Amino acid sequence: MRRIDPTTTYEQARRAEESGNFFNAATFYKETLEIAIKANDSRFIKLCKRKVVEMNKKSIDSGKDFKEVEVSVDMSEEDQKGIKENIEKIIGLENINAILEAVGCIPWFCPDIQEIEKQAVSSTPIFYQFANLQTVNDAGHSLRGGSDPKYSWFMDSYNRTQKFIMEIYLNRIFYMLIKDKKLTTNELSEYFSHSGLFEPNQLKIVNVGLKKYFEEDYVSALHILVPQFEFFLLHCARRLGISTVVLDTKLDVATRTLTLSENHLNSEEFKRVFGENFCKQVKFVLFEPLGYKIRHKVAHGEISFEECNFQTVTLILYLYLFLLGRIGVKDAEKSKPVK
Repeated sequence: MRRIDPTTTYEQARRAEESGNFFNAATFYKETLEIAIKANDSRFIKLCKRKVVEMNKKSIDSGKDFKEVEVSVDMSEEDQKGIKENIEKIIGLENINAILEAVGCIPWFCPDIQEIEKQAVSSTPIFYQFANLQTVNDAGHSLRGGSDPKYSWFMDSYNRTQKFIMEIYLNRIFYMLIKDKKLTTNELSEYFSHSGLFEPNQLKIVNVGLKKYFEEDYVSALHILVPQFEFFLLHCARRLGISTVVLDTKLDVATRTLTLSENHLNSEEFKRVFGENFCKQVKFVLFEPLGYKIRHKVAHGEISFEECNFQTVTLILYLYLFLLGRIGVKDAEKSKPVK
């Protein structure tokens, strides 16, 4: 079997870098890295993975290659009227508990995977088929899936749908409820407590996060509510019949609670219990590199101050409300899947 030499593409990358063409340099360094990985060439792997990040960062800083794409949606007066009526129906329910339950149970607040896939297939731009696609973050790291045209466009479509839900509906609903003092720390805390789904110690911690949300301390709120949601989801999963205990045999035979990951959200068991759409939404919000990746950013200190805002924390609260609106104590005891 002929061994592929990474030297050729490496020289192309080096020449592109020297000429100031950082975008092409990043592309060639990435190709060299792929070849080096297949050849198990540790020297080129170590060199090129650093160079890919460096060239991406220089390309971003140049302002010539990467552009932030903004998409605007034109809505007719009829559409705007319909949205206004929908919001008024929700916030006009008899009491705050009914409102919170409705927010958690409305199906179109959770993006429909199949519908988005259909839309993505029919609306894929032609240039996606032949362009050299690459998605990088502000630190210069290439994001997983960002060079795959089909997946990249699907995630872009999903992101637009999620943003529409947040900016047109959830942000407005929560803002109006808080402004009119229909929703307070105590009201939301009591709704969480009344569900009977929280362990007492966790509820105390979550209540601190809710208090910080209403105080507009979104940095603290996010750092409390995100990891607590992960625990809460696993707690609900256990009550609904999913095993959340894993073996740890590094030193001896021990057990621990599993750590939530994309693999669990992709599993048939989780999708059967919580629904495919919700599993995808949680994955997009907490884990997906082309999504918000909030869980990873919070856990590893990569979250920016700008991301700690009303909209982000409100989205996390919606994930809680989804579970609270669909799982009651009786349902949990009977191990019924979420509808």
